[in-house]
Amino acid sequence: MENLIQKNKPKIFWLVFFIIFIVFISGFYFSLRFGAINYSNKTLAELLSHPLTSSKAQNVVIDIRLPRIIAAILVGAAMAVAGGIMQGITRNPIADPGLLGINAGSGLALIIAYAFFKQLHYSFILLICLLGATLAAILVFSLSYSPKKGYNQLRLILAGAMIATLFNAFGQAITIYFNLSTSVIGWQAGGLAAINWNMIKIIAPFILIGLILAQLFAHQLTILSLNETVAKSLGQKTFMMTAILLSLVLILSASAVALVGSLAFVGLIIPHFIRMFVGRNYRYILPLTAFLGAAFMLWVDLVCRILNPGYETPLSAVISIIGLPCFLWLIRKGKQL
Repeated sequence: MENLIQKNKPKIFWLVFFIIFIVFISGFYFSLRFGAINYSNKTLAELLSHPLTSSKAQNVVIDIRLPRIIAAILVGAAMAVAGGIMQGITRNPIADPGLLGINAGSGLALIIAYAFFKQLHYSFILLICLLGATLAAILVFSLSYSPKKGYNQLRLILAGAMIATLFNAFGQAITIYFNLSTSVIGWQAGGLAAINWNMIKIIAPFILIGLILAQLFAHQLTILSLNETVAKSLGQKTFMMTAILLSLVLILSASAVALVGSLAFVGLIIPHFIRMFVGRNYRYILPLTAFLGAAFMLWVDLVCRILNPGYETPLSAVISIIGLPCFLWLIRKGKQL
């Protein structure tokens, strides 16, 4: 199977790309049309052809739905690519920023900030999330890295679980002590209901830059994902490359968390699914992972809006229903693709 994939990579790449494109476009279209209020094709066409016309439909589609659709695309791509990079760095198919405590670090930092400041600007939220994610990553990787043997996969997962549990416990304690439930409950459940154009303008550039840089370093990530010894024998400075790629993970994860809140499994299941079709070359994996992650989040957000129209179903609930069986399947499979 692996040899067949290697031989037909370009064909498989474009086939998978075409399928994801259809899923993406249909998700984008339905997300514009359906929600608490549904619009006909004619109304939607008129709105998009005259976006500056003042009307109730324009307020809903252009000012509410369109920014959250763009946010869903950015968040899905960022989380999926961050997970793909983590899996390449650690050579572990079940690595994910959420499972390794990075999202928990962002959450704890944001809760601490809310304890002292009731109102936070979007740029300050991004900075706080980035600092928290960096602290969590440093702790997890320092506990699991050996200069001689590199990363121990089991220790990495255990360290991530320990740090995530510890940070979540601290976060809950601070939330209770400072009575922050109303401020952070929506963020903890994950959601795109509060997204607006100002948030997109501030955070989108960080995600886009992170995605572009990730693709530029895709070949180096492919080498790093093979083996520590092999990568060094090919002349790669593994420590420096790991630090660069991990910095991209932190930027992508913190930006996504700042937009939508704490979510797990997206960075786990998406890159693993893509790798089943295109092999281990990250020049193919990362763009398809970003595209599928964006399409996935579009559909998840749409489901959250239409399950109970007028109310928002938490993103984490829908993603967990999909992600948990996939995670259990990966553990049961017990091998790296």
